[in-house]
Amino acid sequence: MIQLPIKRWGNSHAIRLPKSILEALEAEKDDELNVEVVNHSIVLTKAEKELTFEGLFKDYSGELFASEIQTIFPEGNEKW
Repeated sequence: MIQLPIKRWGNSHAIRLPKSILEALEAEKDDELNVEVVNHSIVLTKAEKELTFEGLFKDYSGELFASEIQTIFPEGNEKW
């Protein structure tokens, strides 16, 4: 069990989460955590990130790709 001190942070109080806890949650800087209080215990879970259009293409470097249009003709009794 890890004991964490409660410190003052502005008008609030805060605890700092050690790297080992963040790794166990698979959480990183700027991720969000869901916080629940259950039977006088705090339960932290990693919040799912919303998938955005920008997020989908954030690592896209703009490289071009080649493709060609293929014409397909029926070869049997297919109905087109």
